[in-house]
Amino acid sequence: MRKKLTYKLSKLGIACFIMLSLLIPVYAVDSQESIDAFTDQMTKVENLDFSNVKKLSDVREVVVYARHLYDSLSQADQETIDEAKTTALAEAEAKVLNLWIEELLPFDSFADSGMAWVIDEQYESLVDKLDEATVESLVPQYEKLEEFYENVVPKLQAQKRNDYAKAMEVEKIISNMQVLKLSDKKEAEAARKAYDQLTGLQKAYVTNYELLKEAENNIAKWENKALPHTAPKNIVYSGTRSSTYGPGTPWLSVKQWESVINDMKTYFPNSESTMVWIIGSLSGSGVNLEFARPSWLTDEWLAEESYRSLDNIKFSEPTREGHEPHETYFDAFDKLGVKVYLQVESGYSDMRTLMDIIMKEYGHHECIAGFGVDVEWYWGVSEDAGLPVTDDLAELWDTHLKSIDKDYRMFLKHYNTNFLPATYRSDILFVNDSQSFGSMNGDALGQYDENIDDVLGFIPEFKCFADTFAPNDVIYQIGYKPDRMWYYTLNDSVIQSLGEKLAEVTDQNCGIAWVDFTLKDNLTFPQLVDNTKKLSNIKELVGYFRNGGSNMVGKRFANDEATLRDALFVKRVNELIEGLSTKEQRELWAMFTSDNDKKALTGFSDAQAKAIDIRIAHLPEVLREKDVETVKELEADFNKLSLEEKEKVTGKIPDISDLIKPDQPIVDDKEEPTTPSTQNPIDKTPETGDTTSIVMMSMMTMASLVAAGYIYLNKKEY
Repeated sequence: MRKKLTYKLSKLGIACFIMLSLLIPVYAVDSQESIDAFTDQMTKVENLDFSNVKKLSDVREVVVYARHLYDSLSQADQETIDEAKTTALAEAEAKVLNLWIEELLPFDSFADSGMAWVIDEQYESLVDKLDEATVESLVPQYEKLEEFYENVVPKLQAQKRNDYAKAMEVEKIISNMQVLKLSDKKEAEAARKAYDQLTGLQKAYVTNYELLKEAENNIAKWENKALPHTAPKNIVYSGTRSSTYGPGTPWLSVKQWESVINDMKTYFPNSESTMVWIIGSLSGSGVNLEFARPSWLTDEWLAEESYRSLDNIKFSEPTREGHEPHETYFDAFDKLGVKVYLQVESGYSDMRTLMDIIMKEYGHHECIAGFGVDVEWYWGVSEDAGLPVTDDLAELWDTHLKSIDKDYRMFLKHYNTNFLPATYRSDILFVNDSQSFGSMNGDALGQYDENIDDVLGFIPEFKCFADTFAPNDVIYQIGYKPDRMWYYTLNDSVIQSLGEKLAEVTDQNCGIAWVDFTLKDNLTFPQLVDNTKKLSNIKELVGYFRNGGSNMVGKRFANDEATLRDALFVKRVNELIEGLSTKEQRELWAMFTSDNDKKALTGFSDAQAKAIDIRIAHLPEVLREKDVETVKELEADFNKLSLEEKEKVTGKIPDISDLIKPDQPIVDDKEEPTTPSTQNPIDKTPETGDTTSIVMMSMMTMASLVAAGYIYLNKKEY
């Protein structure tokens, strides 16, 4: 409103003085109300007895909210606050930090290393507000963190290296195993013995276990026995996360949601269709509930319970194009038998009040199964600023939810186990939404791992999460865009492949909730992808090859640190491009207009030869009949390179002619591989019957096409 008033003031002459005289008192009232709110909260802080704290949540929330109110004041208003109060606030924050460290002890896991930088950041902030000597005296437990860095982290790193090395030995045994007939059974038995000798965590580092399962299933068929391996039985929930901001525009229709749910059920047949449905998203200091304020929500209803408060709670219908009222989707889910957990990003709003409002509004639907909290946004409105949920708080929320309906279940979501209750369990579902990993098994650093050595990797970290909360069920919220750099290399469907890998290392029941950011993705739910989105998705994939930002694949190729999976990612992206029509390829390259786009094209082109070299280097030392198809694929991809790119390949593709049976013809090096034709985007599309153009088009290789796209960008003006 104030911006609108300012705009009008600049346009009106004589009315300026009148409007300004009206505005100043309003601002003064709002300003004074904010100051009064902070002062009242500080009174609560000053009355805290830290010498007799029974529960961390008794003091932490009070202090954190006071800091939020102070930070929300304008600079001018902050200058009116007595310095004694700001000092008292900082000292209270230091005492809270000390109590939090005590609660986290002992520091002895990789999850603790994830907490270390959060504590460091808070500690340094306190030093800025007070002084180092004062903070040291108020946070004596900080020494435990320094001891963790010096003594524990090196041991954790050594243990990870040991686990990884043992897993790689078994992975190599499985990779070298050849089971093409029943007489090869002994090789599968040797691989099984080696795999079974690994610990549970070590197994999580093995990425090719599906080869062993496939071999054992084939042996069972040859012996006319029941298959030892079928779809995982412990994936008992399958669905997606839903948010107003995730799927893009237009939002999904009821029919599209139904198709997604059906696909997930097909991938995981033993599962119950389950949706993580965000009904309240972060807004300002609190949450916006995505529906109109109900008529029944009166002052009298609020007054019925002392905890009820609408502070930091807003109401508004979703405005995303194509988004129907939530009732529309819940009506459909009732008929489909889908279970829905209504999630909030609460900020500084009261959780029990949110439960009361949301469940009273939607609890009549049969599909509603429970309530969820994204803990990252509990008592915090900036990334990683939320507060951990203690046992007492979890019990309070869980008990309250079941007082509304005894069959409701609560889920608590965070990427770090330390933010979730240490011992309280009930029937809570624990949800992990960790993302931006460098790899599936820790062989490369991720987006947030630049300063951390020996990170676990996706599968091992999710296993550790599940182990922490066993035997409670867990749900894995996965499929984030940055992780496409490695999960795109999995077998189709990538969702099923990744879900099964998680299930293999999870001891308890689990669920897969595919995140809505990649619902409209070429390899996940292609039925949702129109032509424009299909091309923009591929453009994003090529963008990962830029050496900069969070593009880990591009960085690794630029630094000659690329892994085998990075090389296979190159292959997958090439396949997607080859699958486009000539017209679509022209449209794709025309989308690369910025400097960063050109850097991405350069990185993608440079990665072509390097990827071939990496794949050659990872071939077994002794090739066998099982390796024929791998080498033939490698040879075909090599043949797609331009002459210039071929000259950059330093490795030599081995001769497999003596391994090929008569019914397996050798691919002639001089023949172009049978792949969809490609065309330089600066050439005209050939007319029907133009055989010369068609031949020239079919001879254009993928690497030269990428280079041509780059040249095209430098010539054409936009």
